[in-house]
Amino acid sequence: METHLIKLKLKANVSTGKSAQHIKNTFIKACQSLDASIFEPLIDEDQNFQDLDKYRFLQSMKVEFDSWKEEGFKQTTMIKGHCEGCHCNHKVYQFYTNKLTPAFAYIIHKENNQIEDIFACNLSSGMRAIEKGTLLQYDFWK
Repeated sequence: METHLIKLKLKANVSTGKSAQHIKNTFIKACQSLDASIFEPLIDEDQNFQDLDKYRFLQSMKVEFDSWKEEGFKQTTMIKGHCEGCHCNHKVYQFYTNKLTPAFAYIIHKENNQIEDIFACNLSSGMRAIEKGTLLQYDFWK
């Protein structure tokens, strides 16, 4: 499956402090629940996401999530990792099904307690074999 780099730019007035934490938590919940509609209310109508408007970005999330739902998954498990590519060592939120590598991963880039952007990471640390000790902490085969 081919993945594309998608960046989400958020307005400064809604992406700082407690709002930033709410945006991050809601985005993670949407990814864990495989439900883009959870995140939709937090995006303004006029926001663009690297050549994608709000609805095309949400559609790209839905396509990703639907592909995993078609395989029978109803949720993912989030494990933090780091980028080993373009944003080397930046924190990455990796979302696993029951595979040993993440189904997908995102960087939630924050600076000065403000979310600058959210985008897919195609080379997170989980893309290579994860240590068995880390996997034993999670129940993937529910």
